[in-house]
Amino acid sequence: MKKKVLLTGANGFFGTRFIKAYQHQFDIYATDVEQLDITDKEQVMATFAEVQPDYVIHAAAIAVTDFCNKHPDIARKVNIDGAVNVAEACRQYGSKLVFISTEQVFNGNKEPGPYSETDIPVPDTVYGQNKLEAEGKLRTILDELWIIRFTWLFGLPERQTSINPNVVWNTLQNLVSGTALVERTNEFRGLTYVHELIDQFDRIFDIPYDTYHVGAKNDLSRYDITRHILVELGQEARIEQLLEGVAAPATRDVRLDTSKLAMQGITFTDSPEAISHCLSEFGFKI
Repeated sequence: MKKKVLLTGANGFFGTRFIKAYQHQFDIYATDVEQLDITDKEQVMATFAEVQPDYVIHAAAIAVTDFCNKHPDIARKVNIDGAVNVAEACRQYGSKLVFISTEQVFNGNKEPGPYSETDIPVPDTVYGQNKLEAEGKLRTILDELWIIRFTWLFGLPERQTSINPNVVWNTLQNLVSGTALVERTNEFRGLTYVHELIDQFDRIFDIPYDTYHVGAKNDLSRYDITRHILVELGQEARIEQLLEGVAAPATRDVRLDTSKLAMQGITFTDSPEAISHCLSEFGFKI
């Protein structure tokens, strides 16, 4: 019999691709805000009573940084209270929980990354603060818990899936519109091809419960990564025309050390190579 997976945030960039990849392997109960209001504890409990999930992947969140900063009460209700409701339902119904967290918990750290799971996060945005607080609360509620901190996922539009702003898609859109690209020379973050994550995601259910950093290694700045994309797209001769590098007042580095997950046999291609692979898979050349 197939294992039951309850997925929140099912209409998102990750969720839509997870469903396409695993719809035959798992019995997936896909929910977004239309089907399940995670801030309504009674509705959450009723849904768990009906579905009786073996696993829960909690991907629902308000992740837009500016919105969270401007509306902290709304963000807290969804990102913290909603997560607590899901965790308490998991505890009551014996479900194992994968909580999707983020690199943004390290957004305020002053030391350069990559950061390991033992480094102390210092988030300086409401979204990062929400996720870190939710992590702590969930650990007190549930033992059967994987906390998965994502790096920035990238990919391209596909049928029956959602797209999010990401470095590859943003670069392509700017090229088509003729808009100049202005990228930071002192911003560093991991960039993970969403399909490389999706292809291995079911293996998370077999590793010990813990907190893990998930994603690709990247030593290039946002500027250098964008330059790499332009070269891969055959636009090397136009780089000076298309791309401008600027330095922010302070270096931003939210890269994650993923060696702990690698010890469990889950590894990722470095960001530049993964970007090349993505563009090759989709056959992009301009």
